[in-house]
Amino acid sequence: MNKQKAVLFLESSKNMGGQEWQLLQQMQALQQEGYLCVLLCAEQGLIAAHAQARQLTTITLPFRNSAHLPTMRGILQAIKHYQPTACVCHSGHDANNLSIACLWLRQRPKIIRSRTYYTNDKKKSWQSVLPLDVVMVPSQFMQAQIQKQFPSKRVEVVYPGVDFAKLDGQHDAVLPEDLQQWLAARPEAEVIIQVGMFRREKGHHIVLAAMAKLLERHPKLVLILAGGGKKQPLLEQIAQLGLSDKVWLGELSAVAPALRRAQLLVMPSLLEPLGMVQIEALGLGVPVIVSNVGGIPETVQHQQTGLIVSEATPVAWAEAMDYGLTHPQEMQRLAAAGQTQVRQQFSPQFNTQRLLQLLAE
Repeated sequence: MNKQKAVLFLESSKNMGGQEWQLLQQMQALQQEGYLCVLLCAEQGLIAAHAQARQLTTITLPFRNSAHLPTMRGILQAIKHYQPTACVCHSGHDANNLSIACLWLRQRPKIIRSRTYYTNDKKKSWQSVLPLDVVMVPSQFMQAQIQKQFPSKRVEVVYPGVDFAKLDGQHDAVLPEDLQQWLAARPEAEVIIQVGMFRREKGHHIVLAAMAKLLERHPKLVLILAGGGKKQPLLEQIAQLGLSDKVWLGELSAVAPALRRAQLLVMPSLLEPLGMVQIEALGLGVPVIVSNVGGIPETVQHQQTGLIVSEATPVAWAEAMDYGLTHPQEMQRLAAAGQTQVRQQFSPQFNTQRLLQLLAE
């Protein structure tokens, strides 16, 4: 029997992404507030090693599907042993295993489900009959969407905590050698950067088409496309537009050095629950131009902390990028205001306080 306040975190993903890193950050922050945080994760999950390196208590479970008896048995054992105040989970599989397991308990912990994405507005009728106390989302935009799926459940906004200290610590990190050489060969270049997975909804095709329109006014303009995923469609568009000498495309192990090298970060997303890179850029004082979709306007205020483009067209983006490049002092002023805002709104400390509120209610 453990008298220390405890919180169980469930994560069945085998890979590491933004959600997994956020979870570890939250666990460490809650432990500093006096909670015992325990991670229940997949046997082959990468997160287990990272959690153990942070000296976080870790239990591995099979996590085969949404109603897996050995997994539910392991969850029940952990709940009975640690008697947690709450359990926090992310995926639907994790939520189902947890909720079904808790049906066997006379007194259950608070169940908090984190949702960082949505696919449609279809009601989650199955989960509506399962115990679930709070759905935690990263933006007001997501709150409106997820409430449609969980009409009978409480949906709360908890903005993610961004590790700005880590970004600051990357000040002396170096760019990839090929990117260093590419930029060195263009010493007077005007540099624009876009960071994100190479997927259609990220809008790379819009920025490329806009860039082709800008070259007459900005012949020294270059573009860094940093990310992973399907490169071929982008490479084909780059070749068709005659931009092969103007675009660097690849992955970065540390984003801060590339952001600091750029005059502008562009984020022409067509779909974005919140977005993180524009927050990181503003946190470093880098000017941003973003699209008016999803949760992005909750992070950038038009003509106050950055520029927002409402039309997803190359013409509209070319105009915004041209303004940003020809008004550097104004853009730096906006970025400075944005830096102050995001470092408060998306601080790990603010994220922790919101979590503590949910646990105490």
